[in-house]
Amino acid sequence: MDPPITVETDNWPNGTLKRETSYAGGQRHGWETTFHPNGQRATRRRWALDEPLPPGQRWDSDGNRLATKPDLARDTCIFCGACVGVCPTNAMFLEYNNRDIWIDENCTDCLLCIRICPVGALTYPAEPQRNTTRTLA
Repeated sequence: MDPPITVETDNWPNGTLKRETSYAGGQRHGWETTFHPNGQRATRRRWALDEPLPPGQRWDSDGNRLATKPDLARDTCIFCGACVGVCPTNAMFLEYNNRDIWIDENCTDCLLCIRICPVGALTYPAEPQRNTTRTLA
């Protein structure tokens, strides 16, 4: 039997909702949402039994990460390297000779590469459509 889910809220002095956090068995579990004083949502964070899970990533019901990395449209990509330069974990490799971009296991699915691409060559598929992990010989 799953532990009961409870929701804890915190309000701003003007009465609007400031934070909403869900708990399961006394540990943070589910979504923690914060709001600006005007009521607009500020952040949303996923928790799995007190451990934060970054938004933009996919997780299974047990809290394990499902790796789905961006897919490259070779015919659209101009190989400018903007995606490689913006990657916060240095998970992307640009190969000019093979005209390909590789994404290794350090990818955190932050989606910055997709947002920065000037021609929209990177997409975020529901399921991986090609091998995106570079194999080192």
